[in-house]
Amino acid sequence: MTAHELLSQLRARGVQVKTSGDNRLVIDAPRGTVNEELRSALSANKAELLQILGQENTEAKAPAIAETLAAQPKSSSPVAAPPAIPSHADDQIAASTAEEIRQLQTELTRLRIDEEGRRAEVEAARLAAENALRVEQEKWRQQEEEIARQRAEHERRRIEAETRARAEEDQRRRIANEEIARAQAVLEALRASEEKRRHEAEERFRVGQQAHEAQLASLRQTEEEQARRRAEEERHYLELEARKRAQEDELRRRAETRFRAVEEEIERVTAREQARLRVEQEAQLLVEEAGRRRTEEEARRKAEGQARRRAEEEARLRAEIEVQVRAESAERRRAEEETRSRAEEEARRRAEEEAQRLAAERARRLAEEETQRRAAEEASRQAEAAALLKAKEDEQRHAQEQARLKAEQDERDRLEATARERAELEARIRAEIEAKIRAEEEDKRREEDAERRRAEHERMVAEEAGKAGGKSDFAFEIERPEIEEPAATTADAPDTKVTEVVEWFEVGLENRAKTAPVPDRSQDHFRTLPDEDHSEFRAVSVPEEATQSPELSRDLENDLRSANATARAAAVAELPKVGGEEAYHRITAAFDDQSAEVRSSAARALFDLQDDCAAAFTRALREASPQRRRAIGAAIGSSGLANEAIRNLTGESRDQTYDAFSLLFLMSKAGEVKPLMRAIEEHPNTEVRLAVVKLLALSGQPEVLAAFRRMAVRGSLPAEVRSAVMEAIYQITSQSPAEAGSM
Repeated sequence: MTAHELLSQLRARGVQVKTSGDNRLVIDAPRGTVNEELRSALSANKAELLQILGQENTEAKAPAIAETLAAQPKSSSPVAAPPAIPSHADDQIAASTAEEIRQLQTELTRLRIDEEGRRAEVEAARLAAENALRVEQEKWRQQEEEIARQRAEHERRRIEAETRARAEEDQRRRIANEEIARAQAVLEALRASEEKRRHEAEERFRVGQQAHEAQLASLRQTEEEQARRRAEEERHYLELEARKRAQEDELRRRAETRFRAVEEEIERVTAREQARLRVEQEAQLLVEEAGRRRTEEEARRKAEGQARRRAEEEARLRAEIEVQVRAESAERRRAEEETRSRAEEEARRRAEEEAQRLAAERARRLAEEETQRRAAEEASRQAEAAALLKAKEDEQRHAQEQARLKAEQDERDRLEATARERAELEARIRAEIEAKIRAEEEDKRREEDAERRRAEHERMVAEEAGKAGGKSDFAFEIERPEIEEPAATTADAPDTKVTEVVEWFEVGLENRAKTAPVPDRSQDHFRTLPDEDHSEFRAVSVPEEATQSPELSRDLENDLRSANATARAAAVAELPKVGGEEAYHRITAAFDDQSAEVRSSAARALFDLQDDCAAAFTRALREASPQRRRAIGAAIGSSGLANEAIRNLTGESRDQTYDAFSLLFLMSKAGEVKPLMRAIEEHPNTEVRLAVVKLLALSGQPEVLAAFRRMAVRGSLPAEVRSAVMEAIYQITSQSPAEAGSM
């Protein structure tokens, strides 16, 4: 609060402020008017108040001096009396003008207070709506968790039922085999009993399967109802937010209109006051000029000495009045400029705050919509994968049952020829078949456990990425793309193309032995050959075979050891064509080369070595020393891979976008962030800039925060990019120590 505003506020409350002769303030106020806040403001602005009151006293004495001057020549010439008459009218005009300005300022203050109150009410309503939506989302999450728990419980009961049925089937088979060994006469009866029991088991399994499918359909219908209700609530919330924003815009527009009207009125009053002062100054100059001429004529008639003293007195008074008028005009202009600058600064600050709030709100809504969409897609994909997996399991189980029955029938036919041969052969084959079934069931259980752990890991990664990206409006997150089911020719063909990217910076040396090698051959040789079906003894497992990597040619070896950097770079570029573990180790060793050309060629070769380039770079970074990691990051930037990945961030292919995002994220984790900073400052596409800002915020590198702060103070960035940078700075600085450590 300035001294002028404080003085206007005190006078509006009926408080009289005066000065004493020893530079002290004398305050005459009603009881209870002056509180602690006003006392503090009076103490802080005492010197300025004394100066203002002194100027007002000087202005009040100026008319009295003019009257004295006008009274001196009255004895000789009655014409000098009229200048004393307009003094009282001028005081009234000045007082009315000051009162009008004070009223306008009071009205402006009241309008500002009303606007702040309305804005606080709107903000409170918005916060209440957000809290209500948050409570609804928590209810939905709890319901989804309950549905998932029920589904898991039902799946567990189904597995237990299948286990019991399998145990019962094994018990019945053992009893049947013992009866066959005791007596050949009852073989046909046992065969019929076995056939009957098999049909009963299949019937029980079919009934259980139908019940399981019915329960799945019920759960799926419940999930669809929950999704529909959630979408309806979200639509209602968005409509409510739109109406509130429209009301806020209307209130803001009206307030700005009133502010502009008040400011225009203040400018008109100020212009009128300045015009009046100019007219008064001109009239005063004319009056003074006439008096001077009369004084000179009288001085020439009386005495030259008396005229000289009178002229000096008039000149001194005129100089004092002119100095006072100029000081008053300068003070008024300064006060007007301060008021206008404060109003402009306040309006600019409100506009920036409103823009930031709208940007944050839009980013939050987009992030929530993207999270819900991904959750729905993930649930649908998991349901389809579960259904497809179950169909494969049923088909595999049926094929195994048919093969087992056929094998048993063949064995029984051969046992009829010779009792001894039949007993030995039947015992051997039965043992092999049981071992194979147990091995297949164990493999199946391991695959199901691995699939369940992978799904749980993807869900946790998606949830954590959604929590980290909730203040933003970008669609890129660190997650694995949806894995399409390959068109396998057999039901038990494993998927060998799926590799999980493990964070290289969280894996210790003790875990390196678990790293999967680069696959360079399929597993089709694990399938049963056609000739084995007709042989007397069928193998139940496949022996291990040594994996042979392609050998490097002598010329390629010589080029890799060449003293010419260009020859070494060309040789490294040929390694992806060779493939295998040897080529991989040669490529990673090339990152230690002294030549930047060789290191760039190694980055290109590692990118082309296998389809999943992110997995190749993750493995290389995991197994590398800190110095090699920095070399790998720099090579990604210098080889042009970083620029290509930046261009692919907004591509139409989801897999291509994921690979680009993963490669840039690994490069930033390796310490190379200059290409990304350059993309934020210079790239023509705003979406790419925003995506790179999000990526760097997730990388957690120490130099990112300082670079973001330097960018925020520059004026060359677009408003949307600067808002994203400010949000990233807030996100990095507001992280807890645990989150910062996990990054």
